[in-house]
Amino acid sequence: MTAVMLDGTATVIRELSRAAEAFAQRAEEQEACRDRARPGTAVQHRHAHSATLWRLAEASLRARICELETAPAA
Repeated sequence: MTAVMLDGTATVIRELSRAAEAFAQRAEEQEACRDRARPGTAVQHRHAHSATLWRLAEASLRARICELETAPAA
């Protein structure tokens, strides 16, 4: 039973890692748009805010991944 749980946990960690990478990519895209936008404009602000949200989501996933990786096996 433990092997099945470890395999399931590994699968969840892989999926969370893929999602975190996708979120990081979206953040980078928004940061690039922010950097191209004219400073002080609503467009720049929207891209900056969006990038921040993507980074927060990425950080949340990575924190959960760390929790799963360091959790004792049941």
